[in-house]
Amino acid sequence: MFYRVQQFLRAAFPRINPSEIKWALDHLSPKGSELFLQQSPSDQRHAIDVSKSLIQAKHSLTLDDLENLTTAALLHDCGKSIVYIRLWHRVYIVLIKKLPHFFRSRLEKGHSVFALPIKIDARHALWGKYLAQNAELNSRVCLLIREHHAPTTYLGRLLEQADNKH
Repeated sequence: MFYRVQQFLRAAFPRINPSEIKWALDHLSPKGSELFLQQSPSDQRHAIDVSKSLIQAKHSLTLDDLENLTTAALLHDCGKSIVYIRLWHRVYIVLIKKLPHFFRSRLEKGHSVFALPIKIDARHALWGKYLAQNAELNSRVCLLIREHHAPTTYLGRLLEQADNKH
């Protein structure tokens, strides 16, 4: 429970040092940097935390895999930048994930204000993949962004694990 309170406070009041922004941008191409900067401050904070967590984990990866994973971690939620997500949406998404899939899918199919956050959560990975493709990021990064909630690759599972920790 304490973790969720911390998570809420970090989303409500994201604090990012300029040196952290510089660090993130140094790991991205110019078009990737544009995608990163289009994310909300709370998504930027989250992306930096996920990226640093992956780097600190010291997985036995090739340099190429580590670079792809770092880029994907910094941009894995960039699809959320397509729509404005309120703080209550973020809280609602976390809470609704505790319900059985049957209830979530029924809520998502509705046209109420409660359906929008679920639709955003369900589609942001696909939107992020398209944004990454349009930014001319490599296909491996695009795949990692697309699969970060339903991984099919080893790197995707590492990204999902780090994402779930933050």
